[in-house]
Amino acid sequence: MILHKGRFESFVNRKPLTMTIGNFDGLHIGHRALINKLKYEDSDSAVLTFYPHPMKVLREMSQHQVVTSIEQKIELIEQCGVNHLFLADFDRKTASITKEEFIGILKSLNVIRLVLGVDFRFGQHAKGHIQDLMDEFEVVIVNDIKHLETRVSTTYIKDLIYSGELDKAERLLGRTYSIRGEVIHGDKVGRTLGMPTANLDVDSYVLPPNGVYFVGVIVKGQTYTGALNIGYNPTINYSVKKRVEVYILDFDQTIYGETVEIFFKKYLRAEKQYKSKDELMTQLRKDIEDVKILSSI
Repeated sequence: MILHKGRFESFVNRKPLTMTIGNFDGLHIGHRALINKLKYEDSDSAVLTFYPHPMKVLREMSQHQVVTSIEQKIELIEQCGVNHLFLADFDRKTASITKEEFIGILKSLNVIRLVLGVDFRFGQHAKGHIQDLMDEFEVVIVNDIKHLETRVSTTYIKDLIYSGELDKAERLLGRTYSIRGEVIHGDKVGRTLGMPTANLDVDSYVLPPNGVYFVGVIVKGQTYTGALNIGYNPTINYSVKKRVEVYILDFDQTIYGETVEIFFKKYLRAEKQYKSKDELMTQLRKDIEDVKILSSI
């Protein structure tokens, strides 16, 4: 896959393209339905998406929670067999591009065909409609994918993750939900308890409810089993800021600064404040045993 990154004016392409356009956060089964329609003998397949997410710019949000990081999105699109990925810078200038200017950009990229969802809009203030594009390109419209009469969308999947319905989210994503984060320094309380944890910087991600989860962990290309806690450590070392930390079974390495990927496999229990350190330790040992049992199934 050829990755084109930067401003629209920096993009150069001479081959005819069949393109789909969108944010593609999560790259769920609805997005894949679009990408699967890109294969034509007369053209290369292409995806046009934006970074950062337009909502972060348009709503001036310091933090916009996503289902996939930009790195994950690039990898997932490449796995779909796409020939070209255009990753366009999104800022106020990009947001001000008129529908006529946007059509001109697509023509300059040698787009001959567009594959779009039924509600696709484009250009400044979303004034552009599919009909505007039909006057200039061949347009293939792909109907919405529905789950239990609800349109599959990133917003729907976010709601499922926030509410802890990870099995449903997994079905709509077409894969196990995962997050990536850099291992950062914590207070090392877990080490004093004999259960050292890796604290993760995952502020940009949509997170499921607080609690303990059975997870898969990828560190330096190797896969491990882990118990992950999301919450505020109410029993020992209470934190005002929500923390995400993982205990990795059969692992004894220093990995500060490394990027770790976490795959959510099963919710184990809610976060709880215990009466004593001993009561907490008893529960933590039970969590580890539960994880070992689940990993052997």
